[in-house]
Amino acid sequence: MLAAQHWFELLSQSPLGLYMQTSRWAFAVVEMVHLLAIAALGGSVLLIDLRLLGVILKGESAKSIGRDLGRILLGSLVVLIFSGIGLLSEESMKCYFSPAFRWKMALLASSIVFYFTLHRRALNRAGTASPGIRQRAIAVVSMLLWLGVGVAGRAIGLI
Repeated sequence: MLAAQHWFELLSQSPLGLYMQTSRWAFAVVEMVHLLAIAALGGSVLLIDLRLLGVILKGESAKSIGRDLGRILLGSLVVLIFSGIGLLSEESMKCYFSPAFRWKMALLASSIVFYFTLHRRALNRAGTASPGIRQRAIAVVSMLLWLGVGVAGRAIGLI
């Protein structure tokens, strides 16, 4: 665990960390970008998974919706990761000791792995027909994982 703590300390003392800690507006601007990326990612996940559930856009194939919105999802995920590093650098030691931060990272990793494996496979197999139980279960798990990331992220500021 000490090796991980060392990396968090280094991030805190990095030029980025020092800038984020001393700038009047940097944290607010980076957090705003982070929140906008969360909105884009959350909206994409919700639309893709609701289609996979067969609740919305029934005339469109889930595969094409997943392909089109997947670009937004991936772009927002990249922005989230980079802005998250900026936010982390400002309060890295607080995050190091935060159980909520650890939950967020575990859920984020799980969500990403799930998206690129089972979720993507389900989207590629989905057509315009009514979704099967497996597709519905994958959509529900996906929404719950991403919701967990958001809830754990919010808990970082509260715990």
